[in-house]
Formats: sequence, structure tokens, C-alpha cells
Amino acid sequence: MDYSETSIIAKVYTEQLGLQSYIAKGVRKKGARFKKNLFSPLSIIHISANHKEGEGLRVLRDASCEYQLNGIATDMRKTAVSMYIAELLTRTVSAQMADPNLYHFIENAVLNLERSEESIAGFPLGFTISLTQFMGFDPHNNFTSGNTYFDMVGGNFGPHPPDHMYYFASPLSGSFSEILSAINVGILSIKADFITRSELLLRMLEYFRIHIPTFGEMKSVQVLSDVLKD
Repeated sequence: MDYSETSIIAKVYTEQLGLQSYIAKGVRKKGARFKKNLFSPLSIIHISANHKEGEGLRVLRDASCEYQLNGIATDMRKTAVSMYIAELLTRTVSAQMADPNLYHFIENAVLNLERSEESIAGFPLGFTISLTQFMGFDPHNNFTSGNTYFDMVGGNFGPHPPDHMYYFASPLSGSFSEILSAINVGILSIKADFITRSELLLRMLEYFRIHIPTFGEMKSVQVLSDVLKD
């Protein structure tokens, strides 16, 4: 966000300190030492700043690009996915979440998206489900022929519909179980038809709203759906 006529406030998720806010001075001026576009959503950058206990906004001393993300910048489909991921992270990651494993998960996901030469249609769903592992409410894949109802409050499968409206059943629950198994072995770009992907993505966003009361409505979903149609 703009901070003054020449500066911005950049929110950056860091490996060691979690979510931090920095003042990037002079980035909107002609001839600036580092440019505003360095802080585009999902940019992977190296920064230098002073960090003192109890200090509020910190001023960036230096910033440089760690990886060039030309594919995300120029491919409309990858751009749409990146905007979705950025919004999802904004709605889920808090300042208290300093987690190097989460940092590397995000970094690897961004680089996989950038470098992918295959279909990325299932990428948003795979990323969304995988993110739950770091939020503390990842679904338990106990699906069987007798456990076909996925309870979105409890986060597991059961033999009967729960006593609330937040659940889904077979065949969608079966597809969900297969996707959970794929994610468990490290597959992030999910293979599924458009209707299944779209329905499960909406269900997962509802799942986030159940477990994070402040989550709200995602604004980038419709654009994502339009761009990633089969």
C-alpha cells in the first residue's frame, strides 16, 4: 500500500520472523534504488532491514530479486493462480506465524507454478488443501466404503451425515479422498475434471471460513474459474 508520495508499505512473509511490514522508501520515485514492482504479489526477494524488539514499522535498507518470475508475469493463467494464492495467504497467514516450513512450502509452490509446463488447472485446489497442514486443521483421510460423509467441522469422514449442514458426500467425498492421497505423496497440481475441481475448491474455501472466522469471501475465485476452464 502507498505510504507517501514516494514510498510504500510492503507486507512480506519472512522465513525467520513470519509476516512483517516494512516501509520501502522512495520506490515510487524515478531512479529509485529498488523499484515498486519488486514487491508484486508472490515475489521472492532478499531484504535487509533493522529489527529491534518492540519496534513498529521497519525501514528496508535494501531489497533484491531472488528469482525472476517471468512466467507468472506473462502467462494469464499463471497470473490468475498467483493472485488467488496471494489473496488466500493474506486471509490466512498472521503475524504470529513464523514458520520456516510454511515459508519453504510457499516458496516451492511459487517456483513450481513459475516453472510448470503442464496444466496448472488443479494447482489452486492442491495449494489450498496443502495449506491446511500449516493452519492446524488439515483433513483426516479416513475415507472408506463405510465412511463417505466428509464433516467439514470435524475434518474427517464418517458413516452418517453429521448433525449440521457443513458436510459433503459421495461421489465428491471419494474424489476428495483421492486428492488427499495424492497431496500426501507430494503432488500439488491435482488431476480432476473442471466440475470436480470447482466444487471442491468452493468446499475448501467454506472449510477455511469454518475454521478461520475472519476469513471472509475470496474475490479472486471467479476470475480463476473463468481462466482455468477446460
